[in-house]
Amino acid sequence: WASALATAAAACVALVSLWSGPPSPASAGGPAALSPSPLSGPGAEEGGGSGAALGLGATAAAAPWAAMQSWSSAGAALAGGDRDGGGDGSSAPPAAVAVVRVVADAGERGGSIVDITVRVADGAPVGGLPTGWQLCFTWLKAVVLRLPEGGRTAGSFVELPKQRALAAGESRTFRLALQPPAMRYASDLPRSPHILVPRPGAEEGAGGVEVLAVDLEAPAEAHIRFDPEPPPPSGVVPLPVDVDVHPELLEGWFALPPCEFGPLQISTWSAEAAPAAALLQAWAEAWPPGAPLAAVAAGNVASKGGRTLLLAEASEPGDIAWLGREGYELLVSQTELLITAASAEGFHRGAATLRQVLSVAHSEGRSSVPPMRVRDRPRFGYRGLMLDVARHFFDVPFIKRLLDLMYLYKLNVFHWHLTDDEGWRLEVKALPNLTTYGAWRGHGEVVEPQYGGGPGRYGGYYKQEQIRDIVLYAAERGIAIVPEIDVPGHCYAAIRALPGLLGPAVRRPSGGPRSVQGFEGNVLDPAAPETYTFLEAVFSEVADLFPAPLGIHVGMDEIPRGAWSDSESEEQELKATLVAWLQQFLAARGKALLGWEEAFHGPGAAAATKPNAVAYAWKENERFAAEAAVQGFGVVLCPAHFMYLDLVEGTDFEDRGLYWASPTLPIDRVYSYEPMERLRRMGLPPEAEGKIRGIQANLWSETVDSAARAEEMLFPRLLAAAEVAWTALERRSLVDFQWRLSPQLAWLAREMGVRHGGQATGLILAGNFLRVPRSPEGATRDIV
Repeated sequence: WASALATAAAACVALVSLWSGPPSPASAGGPAALSPSPLSGPGAEEGGGSGAALGLGATAAAAPWAAMQSWSSAGAALAGGDRDGGGDGSSAPPAAVAVVRVVADAGERGGSIVDITVRVADGAPVGGLPTGWQLCFTWLKAVVLRLPEGGRTAGSFVELPKQRALAAGESRTFRLALQPPAMRYASDLPRSPHILVPRPGAEEGAGGVEVLAVDLEAPAEAHIRFDPEPPPPSGVVPLPVDVDVHPELLEGWFALPPCEFGPLQISTWSAEAAPAAALLQAWAEAWPPGAPLAAVAAGNVASKGGRTLLLAEASEPGDIAWLGREGYELLVSQTELLITAASAEGFHRGAATLRQVLSVAHSEGRSSVPPMRVRDRPRFGYRGLMLDVARHFFDVPFIKRLLDLMYLYKLNVFHWHLTDDEGWRLEVKALPNLTTYGAWRGHGEVVEPQYGGGPGRYGGYYKQEQIRDIVLYAAERGIAIVPEIDVPGHCYAAIRALPGLLGPAVRRPSGGPRSVQGFEGNVLDPAAPETYTFLEAVFSEVADLFPAPLGIHVGMDEIPRGAWSDSESEEQELKATLVAWLQQFLAARGKALLGWEEAFHGPGAAAATKPNAVAYAWKENERFAAEAAVQGFGVVLCPAHFMYLDLVEGTDFEDRGLYWASPTLPIDRVYSYEPMERLRRMGLPPEAEGKIRGIQANLWSETVDSAARAEEMLFPRLLAAAEVAWTALERRSLVDFQWRLSPQLAWLAREMGVRHGGQATGLILAGNFLRVPRSPEGATRDIV
């Protein structure tokens, strides 16, 4: 095992520069010389592994000691930090953050090579760590085989060598060789990490140091890298068409702040790039926390010249043709970030990729990003997310937060389900009682308590000025909004709020069929003139509020059989009459008709919706999508058994969600959805494939009663849906996606506070440490 460990350690020497960035001037002399450490545990004398502890990626600038001293006396308690306990329960804010990665493993007999990266915590009331600081921790069972001179171990206690100063935003990585077996589970992680800092003017010994808290970030799966040649550290979701990374170019790395360069200057040579440039400017002025890219350099950092982020419009005809409406190219070098695109949408997609590349690197504790070239364009032009705000209401800040998250993962359509039986959420000036009464439910309200709600008043709605604000917010991010007013079914709240107008518009108010959700008398009658009075008032204001370049969604789903007539053919004629009226009304206002697939069932309805109508295929029988495309309709694919993110994710009792379309909908099932292959098997001919507009994930909110719960249901499965919609089949791999997913989730959770489901990529997110599978030949596997 010793020789296997030596081989793995030697092969991993290059990994330090790959993942922590090139050496800074202060560490350019190379790794510290190794010396045998005090060993403990059986078999230690046969050690001899060549793992090294290296300090990397930091400049030699010292933080002002006064700020450190004033805080450290209050924060001298040790940190617990890990999931399984082990600390002393101190509530002191951490001075630093430690991240653990396994970078090489030689199996049961070969031990592990482990990196521990330390950075000053974001928002910590310290300016940095002064010269002489030391990282200390304990293990439950691991034995360290090698330390650089100056480090020591005593049983399970490890004290690393004294270090030069570490400024805010910098990081330092220590490499350790561990006795086998090591780093299999969460219980193998370091415990109670803390930092010893010398007191100014104090002699070594008792009372000569302050003890500062360290927060340990448990590793995610993507932190386990067993291959000596790690894949490019771009980690982008969705996976781009082409990524060309050059980590071997030590001079070309883009350093994350704080660094020796001045603030980032953002400029553009194209009016098309202006919206994306404005968003990037706002982001760079606040990111990363404590040392923003576009802020004035810190006083202890000497500027060597500026760096630029340039957004330039493509000029070559061949490039313009390849990029299309949403393609982009991103170049990263030491002093320049360059995004090239042919349209505003392309600049937005490139900006999203840039933010991911830099943010994930920062979250993983890396101090720089290698030179790279990303060339990318989407598979489908429509990549959507639908949110139901009728069953449960979500406020304006959450809607904007959701749009921001969609932006990061290149989802470009927000389908806003604004009305349903359980609530009417859109202000209509001509019909104020729709929201005065129809937006609320509870005891004494016109809509009874629903979905776990008690007798208290529950609800809410969006005022028209809020709608306009959200429409503008989405447009600034290259996201189109599809508003949905669900008619003629799912109208219980509207009918109850407007009994004088809509009472006569219900053919069977009682004693008739119940809807799938159990409502009676919730369907408007296409033969009643009051129905069209209502529809004209509502859709006139909807068309004015929403630019809706893709169209307006009219629902048309789940009309209970027998709501209008005992004759099925008569009901088909009535539905066709209503669909034709809606199509003509919207077309006169420049809007296309969009609807659930039931709007297109039957010959009369199908003929009435041409041209430009788009069907949303949601049922388990996916043959409808192929048939609709052949008939000439646009088709958006959102099959419930793959794309309904309100379905329960796992089988644990505590999991929440529905399970009518599939017993469970785990992330690997979402990722496995391959629409074109399935539709071809169902008869979709090549000439009709262009009618498939794209893919949409749907979140219905019957069991989603809060913003936090919505995020748990959306993430991480929404990222899988985004990759299915953006990335071509031949580029996709579930294993590859899983390794990119974990650092994405870590970044989202730490920097944006995103809550995600606990079964994303296996047991790791439940607190267990997952091993990397080996190939049958025993070789390690490339992980992206």
